[in-house]
Amino acid sequence: MYNLVEEKTCTRVGRSMHPSVTFLNFDHTYTWQRNLLRFPHEWIDMYDIKGTNLYCDDDAMQEIEKRLACRHTRGITFIGSGNYHYVSYALLKQLHEPFTLVLFDHHTDMNEQTLFPLLSCGSWVSYAQKHVPTLKHVVIIGSATSHTSSQVTIFPKSDFMYAPMTIMRAIPTKHIYISIDKDVLRPQDAQTNWDQGTMSLRTLTTYVDYLFRYKHVIGVDVCGEDRSFCVKNEQANEAIIRACLKHMPISSAS
Repeated sequence: MYNLVEEKTCTRVGRSMHPSVTFLNFDHTYTWQRNLLRFPHEWIDMYDIKGTNLYCDDDAMQEIEKRLACRHTRGITFIGSGNYHYVSYALLKQLHEPFTLVLFDHHTDMNEQTLFPLLSCGSWVSYAQKHVPTLKHVVIIGSATSHTSSQVTIFPKSDFMYAPMTIMRAIPTKHIYISIDKDVLRPQDAQTNWDQGTMSLRTLTTYVDYLFRYKHVIGVDVCGEDRSFCVKNEQANEAIIRACLKHMPISSAS
């Protein structure tokens, strides 16, 4: 087992020179998910940054982006609670290729900036649409609400599994970025601090597998932690990591 170095903002842990996983420590959630730390990873402390819970002010975002800049990998980033899902916006700003955001989430996270002027976990997709020029389309899978526009395609939560190729046809670009909020999952498979959907973990990992097979994935992030249910969420996180790593040319867990 590896020991975390708390006093350092960015710590590289594991035997791989190029770890595939980054943990962002906003809420100390991952210190309780010890099995995940077997994967070669980077650990970036964020817990001391003020103004980050649910909403993110400009000063906080500048500091978050500064710390993200020390990453040595652009593989899978674990964010913590869904309260910090807006960090995906900072990650998307780093992408230079035209891409589609494929979002697994029980919520659209598209609250209008006019109603919620501060960047938040509920508005970050709208921010990305307005401020990330390389973002060409958004596909949302598992949302409680549904609407489709020229820039957004939503596959609402359902008791059945959408055919993976149906989702592929909704993606207009070669490159995609995958963002996963585990509140899209049924409570049997993960437990979050938000209302949840009905998707099974197996369905989610099947979709992830197809996305890697048929598209060029340029990044993945995962959120939806709840410290009261670390064991269940750790199992879901490990399944997601393994679904991604089998397609990535990097070292897996020891």
